[in-house]
Amino acid sequence: MKLNVFKWIFCIAFVAIFISGCTGTEDDIVVINDKPVSREKNYSTDENEYRIYLITMDLADDFWRSIDSGCRQAVEEIGYIDYHWIGPDVNEDAPQMECIDQAVAEEADAILLAASSPRGVNASLEKAEAAGVKIIYVDNAAEFDCVAFLATDNELAGMVAAETLQEALSKAGITSGTIGLAVNKANVTSTALRVKGFRKKFEGTKFVLDNTFFMEDTPQNLKKYVANHPEYVAFFGSNERTALAIGEQMRDSGSKQIVMGFDTSDAVLTLLHDGYLYATLQQRPQTMGHDGVKIAIEALKGEYTDTNVRVDTGVRVLHKDSI
Repeated sequence: MKLNVFKWIFCIAFVAIFISGCTGTEDDIVVINDKPVSREKNYSTDENEYRIYLITMDLADDFWRSIDSGCRQAVEEIGYIDYHWIGPDVNEDAPQMECIDQAVAEEADAILLAASSPRGVNASLEKAEAAGVKIIYVDNAAEFDCVAFLATDNELAGMVAAETLQEALSKAGITSGTIGLAVNKANVTSTALRVKGFRKKFEGTKFVLDNTFFMEDTPQNLKKYVANHPEYVAFFGSNERTALAIGEQMRDSGSKQIVMGFDTSDAVLTLLHDGYLYATLQQRPQTMGHDGVKIAIEALKGEYTDTNVRVDTGVRVLHKDSI
């Protein structure tokens, strides 16, 4: 009798567990940059799932991570997106072309691209276009047709950087002297435009602007350049890496030259807070990623039909007391 009772208890428990397991629901999961993210929010089985890739110049800078963060926010808001962030280990055309080709082979519907150079990846973009992939540029564009290009107005930003540095020089009572300018890569359009705007604003002044120094992913070279010019009154680092290298050189050497930075990684903001940068310009990379994904989806649905639209995402000057 006891044995039969135990059998009944066991059977009832097994059935309960089985029913519980069958009726339980699990969120749909999509892997975003190797991290599982729920897409249950706003998800509708009536919608087609779109596959979108973010491809940046590399995967190292905080700036790219911020664009990725904006993309993820849009993915969670919209819901029916299979999203991936990929990029080369180094900022060069050939490995970025491999990333574009990979996205096309994996049937991407849209690519958000920070192009490594104006023309260096065009062959892969031609393949993407032929496959029906929508192309949206973020931060830096190639010379190839797109749906939209979301970025800072870099020439205007360079002028703002120059005005800010002129303000600092005036406060310090400095009315003439040589200023050093640095970019990371020679073939990047965004920083070239910043330098162009910066130079334009100094035309007609008593200041001399040195030839642009190209860091080429080697901060130590830029630090050496700065150390070799103690007579320069100021420096302009036109992106996150160059601003960081110049600021670190000021910190390590004890030099008091005025430094105008660009971008807002934690390391750059620390240098700003500690007084090694006079100011830095804050872009809006999260807006680039977020709005880029939204435009991509609208274009895929046929709701966004414009082409080669330029969207200025703006900049803001940050001083020590701004953070």
